[in-house]
Amino acid sequence: MKKLLLSTLLLATSFAAIQAQTERGDWMVGGNFRLNTSGNTEISLTPNAGIFFIQNFAFGGNVNLNYSKSGSVKTTAFGIGPYLRYYFGHDQVRPILHTNFNFLSSKTKFNGTSTTNNGTNFFIGGGAAVFIGENASLDILGGYDHSDYNGANGTGGFALNIGFQIYLHKHQMDKMRGRKAKSE
Repeated sequence: MKKLLLSTLLLATSFAAIQAQTERGDWMVGGNFRLNTSGNTEISLTPNAGIFFIQNFAFGGNVNLNYSKSGSVKTTAFGIGPYLRYYFGHDQVRPILHTNFNFLSSKTKFNGTSTTNNGTNFFIGGGAAVFIGENASLDILGGYDHSDYNGANGTGGFALNIGFQIYLHKHQMDKMRGRKAKSE
């Protein structure tokens, strides 16, 4: 009987913790990493941070750092911009919708010549956040990704991103900033 009561209490506590991860005032930080070595090499890192301005709905910013090499052509790119993300439900696996828009700058080197170009990128898609603990999720997102550079035709297609998020409750952020909670 004690084991059943303890198991029920642990399950209820973990559900309450999972439910409270996307409340208004909570923060999330994380990002995704992409490595592609099929025919060429591409390495991409996209850290992000956001705040839940209402329950399950976050607004934030991300930075995109990208390096690619195809033959003798090397490209480095930097992007920065906002994102919106909405979580459905309060389960351990939550469907999510995600969109972001970035301003881009890239530098391409080919045969000793270097060119710089500016443009934009947007992504719109969905997927799931799989909560692997009270304050962490593994995110899998698929959707349409489109880049458009000045003086060049835009390119777009399906993209799959796998990322990781850490969730910080409002009171944790207040402690990090040196603020006392209202109840103290």
